[in-house]
Amino acid sequence: MHRKTVAAFALAVSLATLAATLLARPSGAAHRRYTIADLTGNMGKAGQEEAKRLGVRLLVPKTVLLGSCCSTSGWIKIYKSMIARHVDAIISTGYDPTLASTFRKVRKAGILLISSADDIAGKRDLYVGYSAPAIFGHALADALASQIGKKGEYAIVDEQGEYPIAQTWKKIVEHYIPKAYPSMKLDGAPSEIPTGDQNEVDAVKSFMSAHPNLKGMISITPRETYATGEAITQAGRIGQIFGAGNGGMTPVDPQLAGYVRTGAAELVYVDSNRKLAYLTVWAASYLLTGHHFGFGAYQVGGPIGQVWYYPKHQELRLDQPLIVTKKNLRHYTKP
Repeated sequence: MHRKTVAAFALAVSLATLAATLLARPSGAAHRRYTIADLTGNMGKAGQEEAKRLGVRLLVPKTVLLGSCCSTSGWIKIYKSMIARHVDAIISTGYDPTLASTFRKVRKAGILLISSADDIAGKRDLYVGYSAPAIFGHALADALASQIGKKGEYAIVDEQGEYPIAQTWKKIVEHYIPKAYPSMKLDGAPSEIPTGDQNEVDAVKSFMSAHPNLKGMISITPRETYATGEAITQAGRIGQIFGAGNGGMTPVDPQLAGYVRTGAAELVYVDSNRKLAYLTVWAASYLLTGHHFGFGAYQVGGPIGQVWYYPKHQELRLDQPLIVTKKNLRHYTKP
């Protein structure tokens, strides 16, 4: 790209970011108290705190609150009851194609429909998610590269097709590393990892033994992060083979923290459920009070910081993933 073109593009993005940031200041719900129904059960205390700050009501149906929900027919009844109660917004989650017609009825009733964490099977007004897949995949690769001096053989340990986003992360890692770190060479992946804690560990240990030049492993999902951390530990390869893995949702599980302390792993988090809850309720209030999202960065209060809106898919995403290392581990573990 021509230098002038790059500069012009950078200026345009900066202006768009500034404009978006200035808009991102809802000081509370205007005119009346809006009601937001949480059908995910994930908003918890953080969502209630943000709702109180913004002057909106967060309603959680009893069956959702108790975690006793639901068959498809049960979910349909809950959505219908929310329509009958004339709530202003519904926060949903979970890709269930059988609910597509129900989602259409929600929007036809003039109710704001927002998906959080996982997208839904149908049109919605906004999707609020963790760090974008490309950002998270790049962070996994960067975390390993920084430990092995950006060179050497590495492997990708994945979850054998259990859910689509993991396969997306894996593909991103595979495409990113050859461009960003040409001296790092993919040395395959353990195949057909069996279920069961020690079985998984043994499979990774066998792979390590069969690849004597291996310098590091990238674990795509939390399950494999446990397996690789334990395999490196049991094999006595700490300081020889390094791990970078998905830490899950809530920093930091005590067992994973142990692997970080010993140097068997660094952890990458798409971000925390707490931050996502704050952001989802904030976004619902933002739209209900007459605001609109445009491409760019938004500075949000509370624990959230910067988020990005992508208009093509109506996505609002938390920014950079959290990377937990020996140096910052103490900030994310209880004393």
